[in-house]
Amino acid sequence: MQMNGCSAEKILKKLGKIMGADMSYEEPGILGSMCTSPLEFANQIFATYLHKNLGDPGLWLGTWAIERDVIKMLGNLLNDPNCSGYLVTGGTEANLIAMKAARDTARFDGRSEIVVPESAHASFDKAADLMRLKVIKVPLNEEYTVDIEGVEEAISKRTVAIVGIAGSTSLGTIDNVEKLSEIALDHGIYLHVDAAFGGFVIPFMKRMGYELPKFDFELPGVLSITVDPHKMGLGPIPSGGILFRSEQNIVKSFYNIPYLAGGKFKQATIVGTRSGASVIATWAIMKFLGIMGYIDIVRKCMKLTNYFADSLREIEGIKLVREPVMNIIGFTSNKFSNYKIDKELRRKRWAIGCFPDMLRVVVMPHIQKSHVDKFIHDLKKITASLIPEETPKDKYYL
Repeated sequence: MQMNGCSAEKILKKLGKIMGADMSYEEPGILGSMCTSPLEFANQIFATYLHKNLGDPGLWLGTWAIERDVIKMLGNLLNDPNCSGYLVTGGTEANLIAMKAARDTARFDGRSEIVVPESAHASFDKAADLMRLKVIKVPLNEEYTVDIEGVEEAISKRTVAIVGIAGSTSLGTIDNVEKLSEIALDHGIYLHVDAAFGGFVIPFMKRMGYELPKFDFELPGVLSITVDPHKMGLGPIPSGGILFRSEQNIVKSFYNIPYLAGGKFKQATIVGTRSGASVIATWAIMKFLGIMGYIDIVRKCMKLTNYFADSLREIEGIKLVREPVMNIIGFTSNKFSNYKIDKELRRKRWAIGCFPDMLRVVVMPHIQKSHVDKFIHDLKKITASLIPEETPKDKYYL
C-alpha cells in the first residue's frame, strides 16, 4: 500500500485496464459457467444495501425478515413453505452446513462416514476434510445417476449421511432421491439433496410438462436441500441457499454469540458476517420474476439446449454422453483427444468444462443462438484440423 492515496479517476482507469483480462457474460465465450449475469434491477438493489450484515440480525431486523421471506419462497418452490434455512455464500457453504448438521445429529453414535455419488460436488470432500469424516463414493449407473444398490451396500453403522444430487455438475442428472428417501428412513440416516443448480430449474421444468423425478421435501426422508439463487435464480454473487425441513435438524449446530443482537439470534452458518445485500437482491428478483418469469427463462434455455445438442450431433467425431436432462450438455469424442479439443477451444476464448471423460457446456440465460452457432463453427474447424487418435489418452485438469 502506498503512503498517499490515488484519485478516484486514476483508480477507475487502472481497474478498467486490469479488468480487461476478465471474460464477460456479454461475449460469446462463457459456456461452462453455472453462474450468469444478475438482472440489472438486482445490481441496483445490491449496491444500495451493501452495508447490511446478517451476521448481526439484531441490527437489521428488516433484512432478517426479508431473509425469512426468501426462505419461505424457496420452501414453496421445493414443497415445504415451513422449512428453515439461510442464504449463504454458495453451494459449498450450504453443503458444509448440511454435513455438519448431519454429523452433529449423529455425533453421539460415533458415526463418521458420508455416502455420496461419484458425481458429487467437491464441497463434500471439503466437508469431510474439515470435519474428519470419510467420504464413501458410490459408482454411477448407465444413466449417470447414483447406483441405488451401491448406496445400500455402502451404508454401515458409521454412516452419518446420504447425499443425492438433483442437477449434477457434470451432466445435470437427477439421482433417484425417492429411493434414497426410503433408504434413509429405513436406516434412520440423514438425507441431504444437493440441488444447487437444479433447484432453480427442475420445479419450473415440471410446470412446463417435463416428467422429472421427485427430489425435494415432498419426499419424507429429505432433511435438507442446497439451492443456489446465484445460479439459475439470476441472483447476485454470493447467494447460496441451505434449507432444512425443520429447525430441529440444526438445533445441535447452533452457536449462541451473546455480543450479537443481545444473544437473541443463534448462528448455524459457517461464516459470521453475511451479505444482507445478496439476500435483499435475491428477494427482489424472485418477487420481480415470479413463477412465470422463471418458466420463461428456463423454457428459453431448454429450447437453446436442444438446438445446441442437435448441432453437436452433426459434427463428425463428436457424440453426446447422454441426452440432456436440463440445460447442461456433456459431449466427448471417440476420434480426438478431449483435452486437445478443450485446449484449442480456449485459444479461441471458449471457456467450457473439462471433466475426466467429457467436455461440458451449460446453457445459461446469457447464452444466445449466435453464440452457439459460432461455437459449433469453431468446433468443426478444430476437429477437422486435429489428427485422429486410435485410443485418445488425455491429461485433464479442472
